[in-house]
Amino acid sequence: KAVPVSERGRRTRAAIVSAAARLMHESGLAGPSVDDVLAASGTGKSQFYHYFGSRRDLVAAVLHHQFDQVMAAQPALGDPAAADLLAWRAQVLAAHRRSSYGMCPLGAFVGQVDGDSELNAVLAELFSRWEKNLAGLVSRARDQGRVRADIAPGDAGQALLAALQG
Repeated sequence: KAVPVSERGRRTRAAIVSAAARLMHESGLAGPSVDDVLAASGTGKSQFYHYFGSRRDLVAAVLHHQFDQVMAAQPALGDPAAADLLAWRAQVLAAHRRSSYGMCPLGAFVGQVDGDSELNAVLAELFSRWEKNLAGLVSRARDQGRVRADIAPGDAGQALLAALQG
């Protein structure tokens, strides 16, 4: 659908996605109706359909929003100069303490998209990106001698993500 070009449009779309993310985290992806999201965001149906072709499009936007929140809380993962796993761990712990979600904002939706191959693919791709970012951090740490040279970054990234998700 339409990509907001104005600041007002970006704020409107962000308000819809943010409200949907909060509601969906509280009651599951299938929980809130479009009308519930519109009421919570203070937006109208025409605005919703201007930015989203369907409820599925909104759910995909929520998944991306949650991934963006996770990555913003772990800036070491996106910093090509970062190589300190302890600093990353501190970021994860700080994010967990600040979180009103009580669990991973993205991982909370695992198992809720199994019946929808398109949304399942979106979620799988986001977890894959997260895992690759973790592997990149481990690789940088290994290159700087901060972890053993025999550590396989891909395996370590997968293990770290699994540990984060429980």
